[in-house]
Order: sequence, then structure tokens, then C-alpha cells
Amino acid sequence: MSTVLHTNVDVTINRPPDQVWAVVSDYERDTEWRKGIREMTPDIEGPPRVGTHVREVLQLAGKAYTSETEVTEVGPGRSYRFAGTGTSGNVRGRRSVRPGEQPDSAVFAYDVELEPLAIPRIAQPVLSWWLLHSLRRDLSRLRRLVERA
Repeated sequence: MSTVLHTNVDVTINRPPDQVWAVVSDYERDTEWRKGIREMTPDIEGPPRVGTHVREVLQLAGKAYTSETEVTEVGPGRSYRFAGTGTSGNVRGRRSVRPGEQPDSAVFAYDVELEPLAIPRIAQPVLSWWLLHSLRRDLSRLRRLVERA
């Protein structure tokens, strides 16, 4: 049995929630703010809806990692959950946007659970650190992208 690595990061963005949701719910825009993402292809155009299948390709250290996920839940509010599997392991997660404390601001939260395949248990703490560090950088890029729009 492998370990499930859980990473949860959020960021406050100085834009209204609808503007933030428009970016994080548009799969094609992931390539703009998630480093290494080369492809995010849903089988159905438009925002996430239950049953949407998404192919994700992450390029990392010269290797491509592919995940096939499905949207398992949408809502309440501006949120959705996904689950699937790929070359790196089983993955589950959630994206959500809620109003921030300041007017016209939003908080974007991104939760990811990865059950890695073929990663020795001794290396999993390093992978966990990398996931957290990577997600924090991605959300900083997202904030800059949305705030400049």
C-alpha cells in the first residue's frame, strides 16, 4: 500500500471571484499558470461538469507524465472535484474560488491528493515537498496572470 500525498494551497487574488473562476475553470488556460503543463484537453468544451474527461500532460525533467481524470462533482458555488489515474499514480483534487476579505478579491484553493506509483517510500517526503513548492509557485503565477488582466 502506498502513501497518499496531500497538498492544499490557496492564494488571494485582487480580482472578483467570477474573473478568477473564468481562468481556473478554463482547462486550456492551465498551460499559462501551471509550470510544465503541456496539455489540458477536456472531451467536452466549456467549464467543468460532472463526467467531463480531461487529459493532462506534464513535462518534468525531460519526461512526460500523463493523467486521465474525470470531473466527479461540481459546486456548490465555484468549485469542482476530479479524480483519475496516470503515469505518476492515482490523483484526486478540488479547485474552488470564494470571495476574499477585501471587496473585489477572491481566494482560489487548490487541493491535490496523489497516490504515487513506483516511488520508493523513502523518496515520498521529497515528492511531497516538491508538490507543495510547485503548487505555491503555480498559484503565484496564477495571481499575476489574473491581476494583470
